Amino acid sequence: MSDGCSLMNICTQQTIDTTLTLKDTIIETDEWDLNFLTTNLPYITVNQLVAIPALKETDGSDSIGRTGTNTRHFTIQSAYNLQRERYCSIEGNWKRLWSWKGPHRIQTFMWIAAHERLLTNYCRSIWGSGISHLCPTCGNGDETIIHALRDCVQSIRVWLRLVSSNHMTNFFSLNCRDWIFDNLNNNKMGSHKIEWQTIFMVTCWHLWMWMNKSIFEEEFHRPFNPIDVILKMATEIHNCKQTQISGWPQRTDTIFIG
Repeated sequence: MSDGCSLMNICTQQTIDTTLTLKDTIIETDEWDLNFLTTNLPYITVNQLVAIPALKETDGSDSIGRTGTNTRHFTIQSAYNLQRERYCSIEGNWKRLWSWKGPHRIQTFMWIAAHERLLTNYCRSIWGSGISHLCPTCGNGDETIIHALRDCVQSIRVWLRLVSSNHMTNFFSLNCRDWIFDNLNNNKMGSHKIEWQTIFMVTCWHLWMWMNKSIFEEEFHRPFNPIDVILKMATEIHNCKQTQISGWPQRTDTIFIG
């Protein structure tokens, strides 16, 4: 069909003869077999088919054609387009994420987190790998993405010192994806001069990195004052952005030539 739908998918019969070809639906007078069509297909589809001139013997033999191309031949582009049609995009302000002027590794990390594709113990336990689903840091719940980045005891201690008190309730109530995009778009969550998007993304990245280092590196110890580490990096990113906007300050250097 012109809309790309297969006739087999809309057939009204439970049993379908997959060996049928187009010529089996045409009678000896080179016209559509209306009895066959109305028995096997919905009336709307039959009307669409009847509007198409029936093929004749002089038109050649039946052959399988691929939708999405003018020649009905297979192309890489047609396969890609077909695959894209089955892909359901995830709603969110992705432009806000990718327009952020900061380390690309943090952008990529937040993109994976927003797609809920970070490898946590909860995911690995579902795969049957024998891994415990509990958080190795606090042991108080499943190690999901939202738990690791927000609800773990270690994470809560950090967020309580960064999030404004009047936004606490909303901050700790959203699900993972809504929580990420809400903080990317809302610059009123924090009480610091640095934009909240930068502080939020840097904090999430550090919390995930520290959690993994504490598991896989025996000699690693979390920073004594994690807020200083986070704000230091956020300030450096902020100053770098301001420099890109205003330009590098002009400086006069004296060079002595012997």
